[in-house]
Amino acid sequence: MTVRGNRWMDGATGVLTKPQDSQPHLAARVVPVISARRSVESFAFQFGRSYDSYLSTNPGRQRFWAKSGRGVVVYAPVGKYLNVVGGLLADADEKESLLAEFVEYAHQRRLYISFYNIADDEVLLFRRFGFQVTKWGEDALIDLRQHTWQGKAHAWVRRQSNYCLRRGISFSECFPNQLTTTEWNDIARELEEISASRLTTKPQVSEMNFLDGRFEPQHLGRKRLFIARSATSIEGFLICNPCLNGTQWALDTYHQRADGTRGTVTFLIHQTIQLMKAEGIERVSLCLIPTLRCRRVPGDSRLIRWGLNLSRHFTFIFDTAGLYHFKSRFRPRFEDRYVCVFPKATFGSVWAFTRLCGVLNLSLRKVLAGLWRRTRKWSRRSTQAKPELAPSD
Repeated sequence: MTVRGNRWMDGATGVLTKPQDSQPHLAARVVPVISARRSVESFAFQFGRSYDSYLSTNPGRQRFWAKSGRGVVVYAPVGKYLNVVGGLLADADEKESLLAEFVEYAHQRRLYISFYNIADDEVLLFRRFGFQVTKWGEDALIDLRQHTWQGKAHAWVRRQSNYCLRRGISFSECFPNQLTTTEWNDIARELEEISASRLTTKPQVSEMNFLDGRFEPQHLGRKRLFIARSATSIEGFLICNPCLNGTQWALDTYHQRADGTRGTVTFLIHQTIQLMKAEGIERVSLCLIPTLRCRRVPGDSRLIRWGLNLSRHFTFIFDTAGLYHFKSRFRPRFEDRYVCVFPKATFGSVWAFTRLCGVLNLSLRKVLAGLWRRTRKWSRRSTQAKPELAPSD
């Protein structure tokens, strides 16, 4: 393989840079700052396939551009570990050359690459370039063209949603560009308060990052914001990320008031899915459920599998069992998702990812409080939905 090109931009400053050891002739291929930033957003919108693809537009990320300018990889570096968010943002015909350039760049500098949320149909491409491929969870997807809320399987969702309607909760989409600055600032302040109140029940010191969305009022872009209101306040909100040129949306970030109306998040998801179905959108994603059915795959990383299996016993830190129980209520179908590491997973690459996500940035007091709550609710949690041995259709 040969280096066919790279372009670098510091996402925090918006300044185009290059590594100290880059060849001088590469500087001529640097694109203007403004057009590059617009291209990342448009590439994420058009070619993103996963819930995290549009998160590549968040500040603080670096970009590797294909020589042709028709593809980009967005990543967060931690030392020698490059953690990619959003996958290969390029047309299908351009992905192989983009990956070849990125791998060659990393290989020459002895860097490690980690891609997350890679789908089945791209696994072979990554294996051809020497990546170690490990299943790390499943995406929960709902195909809207044939979806209905009828039948016993959806009775729980209907009850939760109807309860909110009876309590006078309204549903609407928020368009910040149609509001005055004062109106938007008031809404943003209330949504930030809801986000902060949710954090008080989580063991982490701050919100998780990297592959987890959050409410950032200055960086919504083409994300869609839906709000549930009572007569006196905002009860909860839902942020959706675009994928595949707007034909798919990921229901990425959803919070409700700690003392708010029961079932508000379910109400928001139910109403949003109905609206998107009416708009002709093809499908929605309820996002990744980590550790779900992480069976052994030939050639995968025993280290990552061991870590995923271990994490299932620490639901008081990250509640994957509760996540599956809630999302399964919407009767999605599940698709495998993989983490692909070049040349192979190490303790360093796993630790770099853990640092980026902030999942272990814990408060001892809140961890102990969470353990106490789990102990008190043990019998209730024993009735949670359990995944089948294989993904359902």
